[in-house]
Amino acid sequence: MKTATNILTRSPKSLLLLVLSALLMSSCCEKDHVEAPRFPESVNNVLLIYAAGQNNLANDIRGNITDFCRGYLPQGNDSNILLAYEKLESSYTPAASYLIRYYMHSGQITADTLLRLSPDKPAASGSTLNEVLTYVKDNFPAEGGYGLLFSSHASGWLPKGYYGNSDYYDNLYRSGGTSAQKIREMQSGPFPVPYVEQERPAHLPPVKSIGQDRLLLNGTLTSMEMDLREFSEAIPMHLDYIFFDCCLMGGIEVAYQLRDKCDRIILSPTEVLATGFDYGQMSARLLGGSSPDLEGVCRDYYELYANHPSGGQWRSATVTLTDCRNLEPVAQACRNIFQNHREAISAINPDDVQRFYTQDYHWFYDLQDMAAHSGASRAELDALENALNGCVIYKAHTATFLYDMFDPEYGFEIRTYSGFSSYLPSDGSAYLDANYKLLDWNMATGLVE
Repeated sequence: MKTATNILTRSPKSLLLLVLSALLMSSCCEKDHVEAPRFPESVNNVLLIYAAGQNNLANDIRGNITDFCRGYLPQGNDSNILLAYEKLESSYTPAASYLIRYYMHSGQITADTLLRLSPDKPAASGSTLNEVLTYVKDNFPAEGGYGLLFSSHASGWLPKGYYGNSDYYDNLYRSGGTSAQKIREMQSGPFPVPYVEQERPAHLPPVKSIGQDRLLLNGTLTSMEMDLREFSEAIPMHLDYIFFDCCLMGGIEVAYQLRDKCDRIILSPTEVLATGFDYGQMSARLLGGSSPDLEGVCRDYYELYANHPSGGQWRSATVTLTDCRNLEPVAQACRNIFQNHREAISAINPDDVQRFYTQDYHWFYDLQDMAAHSGASRAELDALENALNGCVIYKAHTATFLYDMFDPEYGFEIRTYSGFSSYLPSDGSAYLDANYKLLDWNMATGLVE
C-alpha cells in the first residue's frame, strides 16, 4: 500500500495529453524539418512500467512517469525500450487504460499508443496484466531481458481485501460452512471487495496498498485487487527483474513466490511514501546502459529519503534488492528453525520482534528477528544469516519509519533489518493461516501447519 503527499502513496492521463499537445505544436511549427522516426533493428532491454493507479495515487504516479521521461529517454532507434501501461484516474468511474511507448525523437518526448484497453478491464487483474505482458513479449523480443516496474498500492502476500477490512474476513471465516466457502470463492476470481479507507494522521506523509482499482459500483465504493498468486501466475515470460514501487511487498513470501518468474526483485518491507522512488535518476540507471543498474536505483531511493529536505517523517524508507536464484538456502535454513522450534514460534510476543507496519496492520515482522526470538541455536541462526547474505544484493533503511514523537504508537524505530519481512503466526488469524498454507514459501518451510 503506497503512502501519500501530505505523505501520499501512488497514481496517468494528463501526461499523455501534455506530451501529445507538445508534439502537435511542434509538428505545426516545424513540419518540414522533423525527421521521420527510426526504430531499432533489434531490442536489448525492455522496461514496462505497469501503473495501476485508478486510486488516490493517480497524480503521484503520473508525476513519476513525467520525471522518468525528463531524466533520460532512449532515442527511437535505441535498442533499449520504455513502455508504460497506464490506468491513472482519480475518479471512481471505470476508465480506459493504455499501453504507451515513450522515446525521444528530434529533441521531443514522443508517445505512441500501442494498445487501448476498455474501461471494464481493471488494472488490478491477473488477466489484464497477462494481456499487457503477452503483447510486450510478442512485439518486443528482448535479447537482454525484460524488466517490470509495478507501481500502485499493495499489501504484500495478504489475501485480497484483507488489509483494509480484516475483521470482516476473519469473522466470515470463523462462521464456517457456506460463509467459509463464499470467502474462498471471493479470493479465487476477479471480484470486487469492500473498500475501507484507512485513517491516517493528516500531518504525516501519505503512502502506497498488490494493485488496486478503486471503483463506485452500484453506488458502493469497492476495490479490485490482485493477490500474490494471481500476480505470479499472470506473468507469461521470464523477467530479468521485478521492481515493486508499492507498499509492503518486501516479504520473504513475495520473493519466494516469484523466484521462478524473475532473477532479481526490488522491494520494500515497509510502506512506500506516495512520491515513490527517485524517478529522475532511475531512467538513466535502467535504460541508459547495456544492462540495468538495480543497485544504483536502490541506493538513489534510500539516499533520497534518508536526506529528505523536509526531515522528520519524510525520512522514511526501506529497500532490498534480492537475487531470487539464491533463495533456496534461505528456505532450507528457515525450515530447520521452524520445525525445531514450532512451539516457541507460536508463543513469540509480537512486541519483542522488529515490526514493519504502522497502526494496527500487524502482519509484517522482520524475518531474521523472528528467528532470533524462536529459541534457535547459534548454528541455526548463523545458517540463516549466511543464506540471507547469499541472496540479498543490497539493503538499506532509515533509522525510523513515519515515527512521530508526539504519537509514538504510529511509526516505529528500525533497530534490526534483515531485508525481508515475514508473517508471525502468533499475531495472525485462522483466516490468514488458511491462506498462508497456499503460498510456496509455507509449502517449502512449514511455518504454518
